[in-house]
Amino acid sequence: MSLPDLPVDELLNQLQTVLRAAVPYLVALGVLGAAVWVWWTIRRAALVREALADRVQVEAIPTATFDPGEGEVGRWARQLGRVHYAAAGVPARGSAVRLKYTAVDGKMRCYIEGPAAAAAILAMPGFAEVEVRTHHGPSEFRPVRFTGPGGTP
Repeated sequence: MSLPDLPVDELLNQLQTVLRAAVPYLVALGVLGAAVWVWWTIRRAALVREALADRVQVEAIPTATFDPGEGEVGRWARQLGRVHYAAAGVPARGSAVRLKYTAVDGKMRCYIEGPAAAAAILAMPGFAEVEVRTHHGPSEFRPVRFTGPGGTP
């Protein structure tokens, strides 16, 4: 029997029979997919929270004659861009690098904070005339929190 030989009503009845048989499986597949998505979202949030809690901080102290060229700045930016790859398995939110520039007694200081898994890359000197000091212990940086409508975080 070919498709043009069957009446339309018989085709619709067969389609309806197949769909009735498949609906329980499709519902189960949808519930399973939703459960996997919820599990993945919770797992990813836990990884981010863990990575943000375990961060290292280094201080880059330039000399008085510090004057980097364009090539040095680009090389340092690429070096900091590798931090995400060095922190393998950490989601992007948890592997971000923070830079904080301050001036104390007329001397510029740069603090670099990143994931502990990438501590070796953070401690690498990026410029010829910059001393890098590693700070052990908890970071003084705190997460930035924005309040939503109605003052809720």
